Amino acid sequence: MSHHECHHNSCSVSHDECSSSCSNACDCSCHKKHKYCDQLLALADEAWMEVLKEEIKKDIIKNSGDHLKKMAELVSRTNHKRWAEKIEEKRNVETFEEDLRELMLRKKK
Repeated sequence: MSHHECHHNSCSVSHDECSSSCSNACDCSCHKKHKYCDQLLALADEAWMEVLKEEIKKDIIKNSGDHLKKMAELVSRTNHKRWAEKIEEKRNVETFEEDLRELMLRKKK
C-alpha cells in the first residue's frame, strides 16, 4: 500500500482519484478514510523517528557517557552558582530600595 492509498472498507482508489470523484470532499467517506490512513502513516513516521532518536541516545551514552556526565555536572554547578548570584543581586537591589525609601521619608519630616 502506497502512502496515498488506503484499502480500508473497500476503498482502494488513490487519494487523488477519490478527491476528483467527490463533489464534496468533506462528506466523502472515501476521502475521510484516506485522511485517516495518511494520519496513521504520519504517526508511524513519528514513532519511527522517536525510536531512532532513543537508539541514537543509547549510542551516545555508550560512547561518550562519562564525558557527558562530567559536562552535565559542570553545567549544573555553574547554573546553580549563576542563579544564586542573581538571587543575591535581587536582594541587594531590594535592600537598596528599602534603604532609599527610609532615607526619603526621614527627609520629609
